[in-house]
Amino acid sequence: MVGRTRFTRAIVVALVAAFAAAAVAGAASARSHSKHPSAAASGPVTMWDGAGALLWHPSAVDPAQFGATLRAAGFGWAAVYFGEAGVAHPPSAEWIARFRQASGLPVGGWSVLGDDPEADAAVATQGIAQYGFSFYIADAESTDPAQPQRSADFVAAFRAAEPTLPAGLSSLCHAEGVGLAPWAQAGFAFLPQAYVNDFGTGVSPSACVQAAAPWFPISQVHPTVASYRGLLGTVKPRSFTHLLKQAGTIGFSIFPAEAGMTAKNWQAYGQAIAKLHIAVAG
Repeated sequence: MVGRTRFTRAIVVALVAAFAAAAVAGAASARSHSKHPSAAASGPVTMWDGAGALLWHPSAVDPAQFGATLRAAGFGWAAVYFGEAGVAHPPSAEWIARFRQASGLPVGGWSVLGDDPEADAAVATQGIAQYGFSFYIADAESTDPAQPQRSADFVAAFRAAEPTLPAGLSSLCHAEGVGLAPWAQAGFAFLPQAYVNDFGTGVSPSACVQAAAPWFPISQVHPTVASYRGLLGTVKPRSFTHLLKQAGTIGFSIFPAEAGMTAKNWQAYGQAIAKLHIAVAG
């Protein structure tokens, strides 16, 4: 996941208008019931150890077909965009309800943080209450010198309202400037943006693990990979899944999951979950 500026570039690819029935059938053959993650995982398995879908424009896909596709490919969760910089951008409650009914998967929400941590926290907690989100992801990417303090203020406000809700931080692969300590200390998982399609191997999943190591153990690092055509082109699922395997992480997500994903793509990720154990199958 990325901030709104990079989102715009990401959506240059054509949005998938609807998933054909073949998407479900193709992914179904890849479905795995394996529950044997690699040595990267330590302690109890969490939702972040599964595979997830990050959606910016959920209405671009049919919720029932999309939910069935995720289930067939062994994915375990989906998160929808609902706000930015202290302003709510309400998702479709009907879409969320239909997705839940079709998939049985937990639905979370994600929002892009701005420069007012109290307003950002208010939007986050209000959205969680309104839509019944099962988890939350904060997208914080600013490297402004004031950002570390804003991170600390947001985390304090958010955890005051939601002390136990599963939560994650989506940020740059090299996110030192964001101020990672408060997030790690408050129990957030780290979802670094491993967008090698934009920035090359310097932001590979392995590089993200190494950069986050002072704050997050590998068991708390769950990279996000891209489905869009970036500055360096498109990276195929086979390449991304092998990069994830090399990193030794368990659990990943795809952004933007409503675009650039064919039946063959979902099948490839499903097969990798089953064979490479890069995530716990949902």
